[in-house]
Amino acid sequence: MPIEGSQYLDPDILRQLPNMELIAKRLVESVFVGYHRSPYFGFSVEFADHREYVHGDDLRTVDWKVWARKNRYYVKRFEMENELKATIILDTSRSMDYGTGKLTKLQYGSYLAATLVYLLMQQNDMAGLVTFDESIRHYIPPRGSRAHMRSILQALGTVKPGPATNVARVCHDLAETIKARGMIILISDMLDGGTGNGNGTGDAVHALRHFQHRKHDVIVFHVMDDSELDLPFDELSNFRDLESGQRLAVDPSTFRKVYRQRVQSFVDGMRQECVKSNIDYKLVRTSMPIEAVLTEYLHFRARRSR
Repeated sequence: MPIEGSQYLDPDILRQLPNMELIAKRLVESVFVGYHRSPYFGFSVEFADHREYVHGDDLRTVDWKVWARKNRYYVKRFEMENELKATIILDTSRSMDYGTGKLTKLQYGSYLAATLVYLLMQQNDMAGLVTFDESIRHYIPPRGSRAHMRSILQALGTVKPGPATNVARVCHDLAETIKARGMIILISDMLDGGTGNGNGTGDAVHALRHFQHRKHDVIVFHVMDDSELDLPFDELSNFRDLESGQRLAVDPSTFRKVYRQRVQSFVDGMRQECVKSNIDYKLVRTSMPIEAVLTEYLHFRARRSR
């Protein structure tokens, strides 16, 4: 019987992804992460988990007791190992529960999160998941085992849209909580009413800089529905703010131009602030195939990491 949330790990998406690493553009704990192993041998006293043996692993890490039980080779992982620790932060607020296509923003973000977790674990790195609205709902620290993957999928399968978003407060809290340097991947529509520079990006970007102050590598996938960007409606409509519940009757044709300009200003402001802060920013429409989004981003990531 499929586990809850397993629908977000779509084999059709995985088959179309390139055979590439998600390369961190910075050094983590003084060595390259992922496939780039530390030249130094050492362990901490804290056991993390097991993973299957792959060719080239140090035989001193093999857990022979597990081999005796299962007749398969597994190696022990400890906190001092230098795999990348990536935390995926998924916005599950009410505004994410909107969509005019096949998927809501929240469903799209869940597919994106599950696929990123799979990619990270395939390259022997560790992935964790945080879901949040105005506060944190799930917190699953980074690990790399198959059982951990199932835990993340189960969490995604139980997600329900919550109240209004507070991206800034949650990110500040997480920046103080996550101690080990690694990668932070935020998936959000960024619609939390932030202030600070006139286009609603100030508070959120300030919070993302908090991660950078803690030496994390930060990536933002800014997920928006096509209708939010284009306002394609023609007839008089009754619009409702998904986070506040307020309603407003509007003739879209009378202010479409102004609306598009303001949305473009918001997106451009977010992109510019991220670029200035050396934060990777990717605007994602929910009409875009996830495999195309990730392929494009991974190629970009590989180029800038050379």
